[in-house]
Amino acid sequence: MSYIGIDKGGARHTYALANASGEILLTFQRNTPRDGSAQQEIVSLCAEISGLISEGATRQDPVSRIGISFGGPVDASKGETIMSHHVKGWEHIPICSIIEKKFNIPVVLDNDANCGALAEWKFGAGVGIDDLVYINVGTGIGGGVVANGQLVRGAHGVAGEIGHIVLNPNGPACTCERRGCLESYASGRNIERRYRELTGAHELISGQEIFARAAEGEKEALAIIWETAEYLAHGISLAVGILDPDIIIIGGGLSEAGPLLFDPLDEALARYVIPQMAGIKVVPAKLGYECGVIGAVALAMHVQ
Repeated sequence: MSYIGIDKGGARHTYALANASGEILLTFQRNTPRDGSAQQEIVSLCAEISGLISEGATRQDPVSRIGISFGGPVDASKGETIMSHHVKGWEHIPICSIIEKKFNIPVVLDNDANCGALAEWKFGAGVGIDDLVYINVGTGIGGGVVANGQLVRGAHGVAGEIGHIVLNPNGPACTCERRGCLESYASGRNIERRYRELTGAHELISGQEIFARAAEGEKEALAIIWETAEYLAHGISLAVGILDPDIIIIGGGLSEAGPLLFDPLDEALARYVIPQMAGIKVVPAKLGYECGVIGAVALAMHVQ
């Protein structure tokens, strides 16, 4: 028995073939067509899936299920994409039934944040822990929740959207068309925006460069990072107060920030949570860029 995992991202698709233990046997990437339709992309997906099915048969390890991690909201129960955060044309596409009909193999679908949570729970920083919150901090902020060993999707399929917890209703505009969400303060693009506002810089400065400047002791960069830790701690504390997880896992670009971010984040979080939760751990994700495709494999393995 083997599994196929597919991470459908904005710039590329990542594919993996994994055995019954979740060990990755084969992985590769293909660039996402920028000018093709969803139907054309699905044709391309199916061609790669066909090759992986053949590879599984060659290994005498037939594929039993396919998991897809999708960069946008989905209806997991219907196996349908709602929209893509990256390209147009993915509105209400029944991708699971299309692929199932072609290969007669069950297909499961979820958004990339939920798949990230599954990946870190099954194979990463959350192994052996059945109550966790996963937060992916990149261009935006996404999240996923595992409670009592089960992925939590919620009544509308949007559980874990910690990036859209409102910290200040009069705050900066957010991509969700509200104001003052955690994402509007602490996502990568908004860390960069706040740094430019503080310094008066007009050129584009990456989050990586801001952290590098902070490591060299620049006071403006340090101020932005400490402020970011405060915003993250505020948002995390709201999730912690409701869910009482064992750990918080930070993925995305900020997972590589090290003590520069995690030390002030720990200190700030201890001030926000009730005393019984003061020792909660905030840890970096372990799986890096492969988190998406590993999450798709974990989804295929962990059907609920």
